Amino acid sequence: MRLRLHLLLQGALAVLLSFGFGHPPALHAQATIGTGDGENTVSVDFYRVPPGKQDEWLALYKKYHFPIMQYQKAHGQVISETVYTRAVHEVSPAWDFAIVIVAPPAEKRPKAELTRSQLIRKLFPDIDDYVKGEKERWSLTLEHWDERWVAIDIDKHPSLYVPF
Repeated sequence: MRLRLHLLLQGALAVLLSFGFGHPPALHAQATIGTGDGENTVSVDFYRVPPGKQDEWLALYKKYHFPIMQYQKAHGQVISETVYTRAVHEVSPAWDFAIVIVAPPAEKRPKAELTRSQLIRKLFPDIDDYVKGEKERWSLTLEHWDERWVAIDIDKHPSLYVPF
């Protein structure tokens, strides 16, 4: 009964947070104590841009950041990347693009051949153009936040507090 109540309260909190109601500081510090270890991670990056600038932002993303993601996919650092926009208008939380990146667990990823800096210099020999493009994309970004998710097998481990 206590576990059911706990899960119900936890679910209610998740729903409230998904509607944009504040983020208590203690919640950010909560760790999952190993939940999802060995599982793929799902990163969701949210971007809000000024009205009417979505196509400009997307073109800059495609030119300056998408090649980095393609390289990471080709070299096993990332499994997939999908760019989403909303199918309907929502009030909150406000975002124009959500980019979902699925990556293998850190211990299963091949060692990166290049550092991020080396990769950028390899993909963009005209580094001044790259810097200008990225500055432009970020100047169009009004808000940005990332979330990282791991799957929970609630049959095997129905708690975020009890270590494996």
